[in-house]
Amino acid sequence: MVESYQNPILRGMYPDPSIVLVEDTYYMVNSTFEYYPGIALSKSTDLLNWTKVAGIIDAKEQADLSEAKSNEGIFAVCIRYINDHFYVITTNFAEFKNFIIKGKLNAEGEIIWDKQRIEIDIMGIDPDLYHENGHTYIPFTGYIDDKGTKAIQQVEIDLSSGKIIRGPEVISLGTGGRDVEGPHIIKRNDAYYLLAAEGGTGVGHMITMFKSDNLWGPFEDNVSINPIFTNRDRANETLQNIGHADLFQDVQGNWWLTCLGTRPSTIGFKQITNMGRETLLYPVDWTHEWPEINHGIPSEIVDMTAFPTHQKTLTKPQKLSVFYDSFDGPVLNPEWISLRDSLGKDAFLQDATLTLKGRHTTIEQEGTPAFLGIRQTEKAESFTVTVADTTAVNTGKIGILSMINDNHFAAILVTKQDEQFVVHRYQKVEDLVIEEPLGTLDSLPVQFELINQPATKTFTVTDGKKSLYFETSALHFSNEAIAALNTGDIQGIYALDDAEFVINKVQRKCL
Repeated sequence: MVESYQNPILRGMYPDPSIVLVEDTYYMVNSTFEYYPGIALSKSTDLLNWTKVAGIIDAKEQADLSEAKSNEGIFAVCIRYINDHFYVITTNFAEFKNFIIKGKLNAEGEIIWDKQRIEIDIMGIDPDLYHENGHTYIPFTGYIDDKGTKAIQQVEIDLSSGKIIRGPEVISLGTGGRDVEGPHIIKRNDAYYLLAAEGGTGVGHMITMFKSDNLWGPFEDNVSINPIFTNRDRANETLQNIGHADLFQDVQGNWWLTCLGTRPSTIGFKQITNMGRETLLYPVDWTHEWPEINHGIPSEIVDMTAFPTHQKTLTKPQKLSVFYDSFDGPVLNPEWISLRDSLGKDAFLQDATLTLKGRHTTIEQEGTPAFLGIRQTEKAESFTVTVADTTAVNTGKIGILSMINDNHFAAILVTKQDEQFVVHRYQKVEDLVIEEPLGTLDSLPVQFELINQPATKTFTVTDGKKSLYFETSALHFSNEAIAALNTGDIQGIYALDDAEFVINKVQRKCL
């Protein structure tokens, strides 16, 4: 029996979690912003070990991400199961469109998602989906005046067309914290509960809850319980920025809460965050009128001994697995993501290798460069790329790159001049650009490596005989550096111009 587990349960940039149970399987969605495919999807039968499956948005008819700026794109996502179908609702901030995508399980247990979306004409973000007695309601957050006042509003829609039947109407102003958002409605014992987040996605973030006898409110605050879950006044806790939650029941009928949080590193007198917002999970005791979440403390280690009925759902020990890809499958591992669109024929699997063809588009151009990345998942971890000898640098460049947005990134890049391979550092920190040669290698690189530490990132390349490297501060890739918490660090392979970068294997592991 699992006596404890460790948060986050989804590590790296997996914010705004929403979970639904269908038969014996839990399905989770997360926001992806400018990364492609849009809307991360994972599934589990034990709540602690999650399998990544293909992202939901893979067509422009669903959502056009091609013009998404950094920290834009797919915002908060909600997943629900209604009348034997999955419904995912979200906002594409790049188009400022709210929409639903419908899906259906096939005989093989895969969800087939509609390519056409159902648009909802609301002015706001963070839409929820609540269905009752054949009626569908969407709470969302948006401005209600020209002074910047936000409120939770609600509409009733026709689920098949998205047409608004009633609303929008304000159902809550929150407790008075800034940026009331992330609404979800839950019905229990003939009462309606409104779950929300307030305080902004930062150190003041908190989860709040309201109650009403009427679905249209008013939803009333209870000062004795709000905020219902937060670490805003607990600077000593390893998890911070707790907010944007969803409540759901397991196969035993027990209540759980999933929410986002961060794991900042303390560097001297500073705290910096490189993984972005991650997915947390907590048992909930809802014996009385209001739920009690993990004894009120958002802890990193969750002690389950006081939750014996919840323990029955945790049927397998938690495994924090490494990422290893030798490219021997028929399709690319779903953990790989690109920027804003598919790379199409410029990235393909063949003979247990991945080939990435270079493009003229660069990282800082807000387009779709030849970049494939995976999330940084630990404060101290390595990212190692083994290069195939069929790689052709030609007149282009190959290398590895770590980024948090298109103005804060660094890469170690290799070009070919005559019979030598020239190694360069290329880094951008806002408007500062660093370009410097690091030396030469006599032969084609056999390995690139990035060593992430809480305070530093070290980029290395070797041809097996000689190694060249540079080190830079992790602060430059932090949420604090870009003054935004939407995204986290992504590390990956990068090719420019006519280079053909061929990879044998990639590994990410905790140090």
